[in-house]
Amino acid sequence: MQATIVPGVATWSRWQADRAMFFNAWFVAGEGGNMVVDPLEPDADDLAYVAERGLAAVVITNRDHERAAALFAQRYDVPVIASLPDANEMSVAVARTVAHGETLFGWRVIGLAGFKTPGEFALFHRASRSAITGDALWGVPAGAVRLMPDEKLADPRRAALSARRLLTLGVRHLLVGDGMPVFGRGGDALLDMLDARSEPELDYFEGER
Repeated sequence: MQATIVPGVATWSRWQADRAMFFNAWFVAGEGGNMVVDPLEPDADDLAYVAERGLAAVVITNRDHERAAALFAQRYDVPVIASLPDANEMSVAVARTVAHGETLFGWRVIGLAGFKTPGEFALFHRASRSAITGDALWGVPAGAVRLMPDEKLADPRRAALSARRLLTLGVRHLLVGDGMPVFGRGGDALLDMLDARSEPELDYFEGER
């Protein structure tokens, strides 16, 4: 487990040779309880880290990031939390579903549209200006972000526009599930990605920030 510059957030990663990138999982010391987000298979040190600090919930940002959720839920006897659209598509039992605007241990749920799964969401922490983005953004190459290939997205244009929600929140740190996190210049990385795509605005974003 590796501490990050975001207070209360640590990470563990695994290299995926077939994707030529790291997959990342997150431990978050939140308000009123700790959570692991999109947890990968842990090693002994990871488990010891979590056991020492305690765990209140396992959070899955999309159905394809179920990963080792069942292991953590069973080992620490804690609930699994996911979005309603994705909950029934998982093999692990989801005890609670969340939607855009709700709060999990001090982190706000940011619903995202047009991605690979209908229930994709990010988590945003206002005080640290940090976002945990699951599958929504890939941190490749290092220091930059991009969406996954368009052919994997349900609606590429809608997904790009949906990512603007994070930009309008003033994100500084992007804690991605795949690739390299972007610390300190997350907003710039998002802006570079969106400028490159040049997607037009859509009216449905009005009033949803």
